[in-house]
Amino acid sequence: MLIIDNHKLESLRKHLNCPDLQVFAYAEWGSDNPDHRKWIHSHRDQIILNSNTPLHSSIAHTQGMGVLMISSHAVGVDVENTHRVLEPIAKRVAKPGEYESAPSAASLWTAKEACFKALRPFSQPSVLSEFSVGDWQKITSQYETFTLLDYSEHQAPSAGAGVCFHEQKFSFGFYCVNL
Repeated sequence: MLIIDNHKLESLRKHLNCPDLQVFAYAEWGSDNPDHRKWIHSHRDQIILNSNTPLHSSIAHTQGMGVLMISSHAVGVDVENTHRVLEPIAKRVAKPGEYESAPSAASLWTAKEACFKALRPFSQPSVLSEFSVGDWQKITSQYETFTLLDYSEHQAPSAGAGVCFHEQKFSFGFYCVNL
């Protein structure tokens, strides 16, 4: 089953302002598969080695799904089984008012995880509660956009752009820092 089809990929590229974005998501890459890390890393390494441009990548996996995100921009991705992201967990990583403004616990968690990973080339915070995401915009019932609110504190060159979407039992968070 194809989770990230061409329509979704083009939508991600547009909303993230990341035209060279590549995203791969496969059930076989889920953490319940003992070879999931080897398969994801092999796929990533093949793309990066065959590229003429320096690329950034981000990997996420949960039971039943693994995701690889690649771009010339700094990127971050997260995927979670939606039912596992509970309110107390999301509130634990939220700054005051952040949980209340988020569309859901899963959206907040995956957005923060994706931002955290994308901040690696800059001044990455040590924990998710050290930064805020917000400016949520609902695009469809299953698709939201967000931004990193305090990006300059982490020496990122821009607020970037983020997208969360929910499909079947999974919640996905994608974030791109435009360099």
